[in-house]
Amino acid sequence: MQCIPGGVIQVSPHPFSLISEQSCRYISDDDLCAWCSHLLYRPGELSQCGISIPEGHWPSRCDDDGYVQFCPSLCHNNPHENTKEIK
Repeated sequence: MQCIPGGVIQVSPHPFSLISEQSCRYISDDDLCAWCSHLLYRPGELSQCGISIPEGHWPSRCDDDGYVQFCPSLCHNNPHENTKEIK
């Protein structure tokens, strides 16, 4: 499984339900995707990868239990890198 570096936090919940969207799936809060800024995360509901390719395929690779172990498009949710200082 890919490692989560220090300073990375889980993504915030997406404000709108994704239940009617295609290519959604359930994501556990300990899943690798929960730490990726591409995820439109809905705890306890269906979530969606913001960069899922056509036909609804996510770029991630899962183990036999369905947990994401690797993703070539993983973009850690690091608030310090994603925030610009306003002057």
